[in-house]
Amino acid sequence: MTNAPNMKNFKNLKQIKNIGGIYTFGKVLGKGSFGDVMLATRKGASTQVAMKIVKKASLNNNPMLPQLMLSELSVLQKCAHGNIMSVSELLEDDDCFYIACELLEGGELFERIIKVQSFDEQKAANIINQVLLALNYMHSQNITHRDLKPENILLESKDVDKLDVKIADFGFSCFFDPSKGLDLVLGSPLYMAPEIIEISEKISTSKLYNEKVDLWSLGVICYMLLTGRNPFPGKNKQEVKQLIISKDIDYSKEYLKALSKEAKDFLQCALVRDPTKRYSAKQLLDHPWLSNRDSLKHKIDDKQK
Repeated sequence: MTNAPNMKNFKNLKQIKNIGGIYTFGKVLGKGSFGDVMLATRKGASTQVAMKIVKKASLNNNPMLPQLMLSELSVLQKCAHGNIMSVSELLEDDDCFYIACELLEGGELFERIIKVQSFDEQKAANIINQVLLALNYMHSQNITHRDLKPENILLESKDVDKLDVKIADFGFSCFFDPSKGLDLVLGSPLYMAPEIIEISEKISTSKLYNEKVDLWSLGVICYMLLTGRNPFPGKNKQEVKQLIISKDIDYSKEYLKALSKEAKDFLQCALVRDPTKRYSAKQLLDHPWLSNRDSLKHKIDDKQK
C-alpha cells in the first residue's frame, strides 16, 4: 500500500486506466524532485509535452514526500505566469501521477552556463529579470519555490542568443502564511539560504524562514551567470554550508573587477545573510542594474574604451 496523497480536491485531475492509450513516449528529458521527466506526444495531436511521471510507490521512501507532492500539484494549479512553466494536464492511474508540462527545448540554464561559461551583464540581467518577475508573482500569491537553481530554470530555445526562461520543478514549493514562518529543511546546499542551513545545523534559535530564501538562491545564480564561478566553493556539502553561513564574498577579486558597480550592488542586495535586510523580489526588480539593463551594453562598452 502506498502513501499516495489524497487527490479528491483536485478538480482537474483525470483518472485514467492506461497512459499508453493517451500518450506516446520518447526519450528521458531529466529527473524532477519526484520522478523522471519524459518527452511525450498526446495521440491525435502534434504538440509535444514534458511529462513528469511520479510512481506512487516512490512516495513511500520518505514520510514527507506525499505532502510535498500534494503541495507541488496545488502550486502548479495556482500558478499562471509567462515565466513559469505551464501545466496542460494532470492524470492519475493506479500506479502513477502524470504531470503534462509545456516542452521547453532550450534545456537547463545550468547546461547553458557550462556551455558559454559566463554571460555579459546585459544577458545576465535579462535572465535574472525574468526569474524575478516569476518570483515576485509567486510571492504575491504566497508561494515560495525553495529549490531555485540553474537546473530548475529552463530556456525556451536552443538558440544561444535567445534567453527566454521559465522556472520549473515545483517539488519543494509550498504556500506560506506571511504572518508565520517555514521550518522544513530542504533544497540544494549550494543555493541554500543561510537561515535554512542554520536551522539544519541547529545554529538558529528562530527555527523559521520565509520566502526570501528564494532571493538568496537567485543571488547565487546571478553570481554564477556573471562570473562562471561558484561563490562558495567548498570541497563537499558540509564545507559549502559552512562557507555560506560564515564567509563574506570578496568583491575585490580580479574576476569581479570587470563588473559594473550596479551589478556588484545587486549581488550585495540579494546575498545578505540577514533575511530582514535582504531585498525582496519587488525591490530587486526595481534595482538600477535591472531597471537600466537595456543600457548596460553601452555602459560596459564605454568602460572598456
